[in-house]
Amino acid sequence: MQTANILEFPTTDDQHVMRAAVDTFLIAQTGKTREVMLKTIRAVLDRYHISKFSFTDYYVYAAREPKWSLIKAKSIINGDKCPGCGDPIYDYKSNVRILSIEENLRRHYVTYGCRCGRVFGKWEPASEDEL
Repeated sequence: MQTANILEFPTTDDQHVMRAAVDTFLIAQTGKTREVMLKTIRAVLDRYHISKFSFTDYYVYAAREPKWSLIKAKSIINGDKCPGCGDPIYDYKSNVRILSIEENLRRHYVTYGCRCGRVFGKWEPASEDEL
């Protein structure tokens, strides 16, 4: 007789903790809140011994480095504005910040987050020569 292998799943409260960490960074947009966001997500993933968790608009992953995590958007844009509020991505005073970067040889997948709450990704050239 085989027994089922029951895996733990992050509780609703722990899911809210991870999402609140992202939302807090998007509102505050400071280096400290970014660090707390990434470490909080990792702590929750580690608690459940999982390396990935999916939300509606992004995934969170355990990074190779201990205590750190990555965020990857599900929605990909082609333009240079937030799909939520229209704020420009590259403007110095923009409400858009980089959440994480997945580096590849020719292009990188950059996950952005905006103060309006949207998380989105964009493929960016690997070098400035390709801009």
